[in-house]
Amino acid sequence: MIKIYIFFIFPLLQLTVNAQVYNAELIEYQTNTSINKGKLTSKISYVIKINNRAGEKYTKISIPYSKLSKVSQLKAYISNEEGKIIKKLSQSDITEKSTAKNFSFYEDNYVKEFTLKHNIYPYYVNYSYTRKESDFLYIDYWIPVINSSIPTRNALLTLTVPANYNISHSENLVPVPEVFNSKNNVTYRWKAKYEEIIEKEIKSPSPNKLLPSVKIVPLNFIYGIPGSFDSWQSFGNWQYKISEGLDILPEFEKINIRKIIEGLEDKVEKIRKLYHYLQDETRYINVTLETGGLKPYPASYVAKNKYGDCKALTNYFKSVLLFAGIESYYTKIYAGNPIIEIDTSFPSQQSNHIILYIPLDNDTLWLDCTSDNAFAYLGTFTQNRMAFVIDKDNGSHFINTPALTEGEVMEKRSIKCTGSRSGTRAHFNNTYRGEMYEILAGLKRKLTGDEQNRALKEYFIQEGFEMQDFTLSSPDRDSARISLKYNAESKNIYKYYGNDLLLENIPFEIPPFEEPKERDLPVQIDFLIYRVDTLVYEIPVLYKVSGELNEISIENNYGKYSISYNLSDNAICVIKTMLINSGYYPTTMYNDFYDFINMIKESEYKTHIVLTKK
Repeated sequence: MIKIYIFFIFPLLQLTVNAQVYNAELIEYQTNTSINKGKLTSKISYVIKINNRAGEKYTKISIPYSKLSKVSQLKAYISNEEGKIIKKLSQSDITEKSTAKNFSFYEDNYVKEFTLKHNIYPYYVNYSYTRKESDFLYIDYWIPVINSSIPTRNALLTLTVPANYNISHSENLVPVPEVFNSKNNVTYRWKAKYEEIIEKEIKSPSPNKLLPSVKIVPLNFIYGIPGSFDSWQSFGNWQYKISEGLDILPEFEKINIRKIIEGLEDKVEKIRKLYHYLQDETRYINVTLETGGLKPYPASYVAKNKYGDCKALTNYFKSVLLFAGIESYYTKIYAGNPIIEIDTSFPSQQSNHIILYIPLDNDTLWLDCTSDNAFAYLGTFTQNRMAFVIDKDNGSHFINTPALTEGEVMEKRSIKCTGSRSGTRAHFNNTYRGEMYEILAGLKRKLTGDEQNRALKEYFIQEGFEMQDFTLSSPDRDSARISLKYNAESKNIYKYYGNDLLLENIPFEIPPFEEPKERDLPVQIDFLIYRVDTLVYEIPVLYKVSGELNEISIENNYGKYSISYNLSDNAICVIKTMLINSGYYPTTMYNDFYDFINMIKESEYKTHIVLTKK
């Protein structure tokens, strides 16, 4: 994946009352940036007030840098309420280390770290440093927040550029800048605060929409080669040009490709076989060197070394398909959930992942070349969002990746229960698609049997049941589904009360949405939630159903829910479905949305079947 350097991490969100004592506060945050002779210099300073012991986590400071983004003149000290300096940072207190993860082979990213603490509250951590860059696509992506749970009292961003230097900028929850012109320079000044604190809520949008930010890019840039953000097409031209000449395959790889597709006429079958070869012969390793991690490594590099990042693997497979006579397109996308929308009004680098787009005569294929999942399965990671297809000669364009359908996300459980006064024995036969397929398939690939057993017991087994054994299996590599079968015991399903017996429902897992009075943010559901249950309860000898079994059917704009029954002499079959539609629901719709969710909860957690002795 391509890294976009946003230097702060934020949780998901909810507005809270401001009348409280915070553990810490960002009192002052200033960024003074200038461009001179094509070089970018930023002088950055912070003043963080530590109010109590819990606020001390903000005394550990991390400053990222790389060979393309150098940090110098780092200074820091602690001051008290009167402004007196109590302690200064010494160079020996600063540690430097690589940020490479265990899936990274080469990563040109590092961090300077230090901690400054005091034992009398409140106190202030003051620090500043200078950042210099020669090649850059962003002048700044400024988010004046160090954590969404503490306020920013004052923030100032100043940019000074030569009078003939053109920029493009975009603000979110920040006023447009003041602009000052002089004979040789233009200065822009943005002011911001963050005082209406936001906290975590279920299925809320990305923080990108809810935190103040300013994005600034040069209209024309040199990043490896000259490029332009004048339009999306001009940016696409730059991306296309830096990848030119990287599609040459070594002769041994051409021989392999010929053998794999020999005798195949159908294009899709050729692509499938070659994709299997990609999955079997290469592995994902993060490589973020050269041109800031935006230029892919050559196809020959992957063919020889058998690894690469998303850029390298996609460029390699694009080259493989081209040799096989199949046209495909290197495509930039912002992957992950919640979905982050591309701002199409602001041409700029807005992706963190690369996938492959393959238009065919009667079909379209999307391939994630880093994935070990089923062929042509895009997954929750990249479905249902805008993708930027890179093509030559102003041909780059946006296209939406397909949204997962009901059939592609369905989680289906078949549960057979036998009960007595000593407890319930149940056999679960579950089939998962969508997100759960991705998680369980990864678990099956990466963990040993004992590790799988522990993970399933801790995270995946129905609450209230104790798993005895399990089988985790996939029908074949190109089926985007996985089966989990297990036997389990419970004390909670068959409940005896004198001559009566209550059969408790085995409920769906339902997201714990907040009550309307506690909710302040929109709901964003990126893909359908679709679950189907078939529950079979064995009726003990000498017992019969008491009263009517009330069937339920609910359907509205937010989804649908139903429960129905089939009764035989010795068993009751309960069939349940729950569908929660994907979509963006503003706060004005939340009451109705919550009523729908609550009706499902009422049915799921208050439904039971009463049996009496014959």
